[in-house]
Amino acid sequence: MSGKTTPLYVVCSPCRCDGKTLVSRLFTEFYALGDRPVAAFDLGDEGPQLADYLPQFTTIADINDVRGQMAFFEQLIAEDDGAKIIDVSHRTFKNFFRIVEEISLFEEARRHSIEPLILFIIDADSKSPEAYATIRRRLTEASLLPVRNMAEAMAVSTWNKPPKALTAPALLQVPLLSFALRAFIDRQYFSFSEFCRTKPANLPDAMDDELRDWVECVFSQIRDLELCLGCECTPTRVAPASRQTRTIHRAPQVDAQPLGGDAQHAIDAVEAVLRFAPKKLRGQTAEDRIDQLKAEIKQWQDRAVRAETRLQSVQKLIQERIKGVREGGRTF
Repeated sequence: MSGKTTPLYVVCSPCRCDGKTLVSRLFTEFYALGDRPVAAFDLGDEGPQLADYLPQFTTIADINDVRGQMAFFEQLIAEDDGAKIIDVSHRTFKNFFRIVEEISLFEEARRHSIEPLILFIIDADSKSPEAYATIRRRLTEASLLPVRNMAEAMAVSTWNKPPKALTAPALLQVPLLSFALRAFIDRQYFSFSEFCRTKPANLPDAMDDELRDWVECVFSQIRDLELCLGCECTPTRVAPASRQTRTIHRAPQVDAQPLGGDAQHAIDAVEAVLRFAPKKLRGQTAEDRIDQLKAEIKQWQDRAVRAETRLQSVQKLIQERIKGVREGGRTF
């Protein structure tokens, strides 16, 4: 092993149909896009599974017997430099974490320069906060971060007001996505990494831009998590060259996210990981990275102010046109 720190992401929830596999796909393809080594493990038992979307990166694991457990957990601490992603189904949730605690997996992983991060998908189900609190209390050798998957309808829940078990509201955010695009990415032949390399021939420019913005928002948060975990991070390009040369005129969204929202989510995620991380990781300094992110927020704010000024000019022009039409005795 080269001595570099590598991440181990555990994507989980005690509930079903809350987008665990989508999050696992995004993390796996973040590394695939950068041509970096990555291994995904599928503990799902309902289709479509992670292995259906990314068979070239995914191993189907079975922890129902001792032999399967040994084979699976040995792969997780194998001497390699690749990131690892585990997609834990709701049915294997309890058994997985019971075994992890019994064999002290996360402690052993850190001895191998592997930093575990549990990505807990928050859900409307009442058992979700309780399970989160239990993991946080008992598995102290792993970092723990809640994930709000807004691309799933089930993600809207009482977690808007975190229970007492949650001392920090910061989380990883998967933004909303239009119904048409959600159906598009749910096709088993769709690949986020291939999409980022080239524009699909059957996707209109407006939808292409929307999806690229969405992917960039998620991937930027993953980059920040990598840095926070002490892992080497390679810049990942989402928008292909063809988008850079295309002039897009899109109306500003009046009810969009507050200024700098995506960058702020990234900062929140970094601070949350540090807050919930083991003591060794928590002692790392993240001031430079946070300062850089704050500078990026300022750039987004400046751009948004300019956009707001243009929007006001357009609205004023529309009002003048309406007034002129009405004064001319015509219907608008």
